[in-house]
Amino acid sequence: MEERAAHEAAEPPRARLDRERILDAAEAVAAREGVGRLTMRRIGAELGSDPTAIYRHFRSKDELLVQLADRLFGTEIEVDPSLPWREQLKIELRHAMYRYRSHPELARLLAVQPDDTPSLQRIAERNLQTLTELGLTDAQAAMVFQVIENHVVGTGLYFAHVEDANDPRLRDPDAMRRAYALLPADRFPNAVRAAAHLFPDLDASFDFGSDLILDAIERLVAEGGDEPGSTPTDGVPTP
Repeated sequence: MEERAAHEAAEPPRARLDRERILDAAEAVAAREGVGRLTMRRIGAELGSDPTAIYRHFRSKDELLVQLADRLFGTEIEVDPSLPWREQLKIELRHAMYRYRSHPELARLLAVQPDDTPSLQRIAERNLQTLTELGLTDAQAAMVFQVIENHVVGTGLYFAHVEDANDPRLRDPDAMRRAYALLPADRFPNAVRAAAHLFPDLDASFDFGSDLILDAIERLVAEGGDEPGSTPTDGVPTP
């Protein structure tokens, strides 16, 4: 009895189980084994705890995964503040898109959640502040932010899908271009002419889309604070 008491006294006390410790363990397992192999049992083993104890802090595995995704997507990148605003924003957009490509399973899960998780709220606040400081009205900033979000999320999820599926557009883009080049020119003249330029590098195509959005922001700033939506010439970029 005395030997058992001495042994228990020698053991360091376990840290109190809380949401942050559980998320730390989940992130460690996901990084080591992949999100697909993340289970409550594996998280419990990482913590050295009974996996059922996790349910005192998260109602389900899905709730835990949403919080883990929100944490990972809340990571920020250090950007040189001396760079022009356009370059700073372009770097941030690329970083945001890569979060989806780096964690496709979590990205798909987070994408179907309402935009009310803490990290997404902070991202929205930071982007809206940047846009209004450039001179956009609140309405313009909100509209541009939505376009940026669609660009980042949509492109990130699409890229994650084609990369995960070993899509032929990535595996052999030249074969895809040849297929378009061989279409009947009388029916598909534009596709045939553009065939050599189709299926570009993913990063290059994302940066091109970002540049289009940044060009639109510059135009809005140059035209002043007209509100979007009333007339075709009110300061909102037209296609």
